[in-house]
Amino acid sequence: MAAPLSTEEFKGECKRRLIDTYSLALALGLRSRQAVWTRVEKGQLPEPIIKEESVIAMWDRDAIPDLNGHK
Repeated sequence: MAAPLSTEEFKGECKRRLIDTYSLALALGLRSRQAVWTRVEKGQLPEPIIKEESVIAMWDRDAIPDLNGHK
């Protein structure tokens, strides 16, 4: 079992890994946030790990193959 993260380590991992809809669209070269959701609906992207309807959605950057150098 891995050792628990310190508060600072946790904060750093959150900043590194969490990506919102707008930033994800930019990182993937998409023209709109709706294009992200279209990919989610088609199964080309995973569901966000945090989703509050009409407020925010966040993905784990490490779970997006296109952002990790492989498809």
